[in-house]
Amino acid sequence: MKKSIRIFAVVLCGAALAGAAAWAGSTGPGTAKSEQSETVAPDAHGALMAAAKADALMQVIATEGARHGMGLEAALFPGRGGAGWARRVSVIQAPERLMGHLAEALRQELSPADADAIREFLSGPVGARVVARELEARRALLDVPSEAEAEAQRVAEAEPEGPRGALIAEMIETLDLVTINVSGGMNANYAFYKGLGDGGGLRDGMTDAEMLAIVRGQEAELRTAVGAWLQDYLTLAYAPLSDTDLREYLAFTRSAPGRRYMAAMFQGFGRVFEATSYDLGRAAAEFMTHEDA
Repeated sequence: MKKSIRIFAVVLCGAALAGAAAWAGSTGPGTAKSEQSETVAPDAHGALMAAAKADALMQVIATEGARHGMGLEAALFPGRGGAGWARRVSVIQAPERLMGHLAEALRQELSPADADAIREFLSGPVGARVVARELEARRALLDVPSEAEAEAQRVAEAEPEGPRGALIAEMIETLDLVTINVSGGMNANYAFYKGLGDGGGLRDGMTDAEMLAIVRGQEAELRTAVGAWLQDYLTLAYAPLSDTDLREYLAFTRSAPGRRYMAAMFQGFGRVFEATSYDLGRAAAEFMTHEDA
C-alpha cells in the first residue's frame, strides 16, 4: 500500500468516514431525544468520548496527519518548507483542533440518552476490549507499520477462510467500511485540491469538474489500498479477542444506538479530514507560490 494514502477507518474508538450518515437519517438524531434524556447526566457526550478514548485516538490521527503533511513538501515545494512549513502543519493537525470537529459532530448527532447508552456499551467488558485493541493496533501501524502489517498478514494467513476471517469480512460488509473509506478519502482529496486552487497553487482556470475528475481517477487505487489496509488492521486489532466478543460487537453495530453512533463518528471524521485536507492544500499553495512563505 502506498504510504501517501491515508486510511480513515477505525471502528469503535474512531469509526470510518462519511456515508453512514444515511443510517441516522431514518431515525434522525432528534427523534431519540425524549423525556428519558432529562434523567441523563448533562455531560453524557463527554463521558462517551472518554469511553471511546477519543483524545488518545486524536493524538494518533494528528501524528498520521502531520507525517502526511510534512511529506507534501518534497512533492510540491522541495526544499522551501523548512521550519515554517512544520509550524503550519503542526497547527493544522493539532490534536485539540481535530478533537473539536469530532466532539461537535457527536454533540450534534447524538442525544444525551443515546450518548449514555453507547457509553455503557463502550465501558463494558467487550466494548472496552475492542476500543483498546483498535487503538493499540493503530498505534502499532503508526510506530512500526511494516512489522505490524507483517504480523497481521501472518495471522490472516494462519486461518484465511476460517471463522475469524469470516467475522472480519462480515464486519467490513456490515459497516460498509470499504465504500465509506473510499468516499471519505475522495472527499478529503477533493478538499485538498480545493485548498490548492483557492490558494493559487493550481493552474489558472482549473474548474471544480476537472478537480473532481482527478479525484475520481484515484478511486480504483483507493479501493484497493483501503481493502488491504482494513483486512490487515482489523486482523491485527482483533487477534486477542474471542469470536464471541466480535459477535457481540457486531450486534451492537446493528442496534439503533450503534447505528447512530457509527453515523455520528462518520460525520465527525469526515469533518476532521476534509477540514485538515483543505487547510493543508491552502497552506501548500502559499509555499508553492511564495519563496518566503
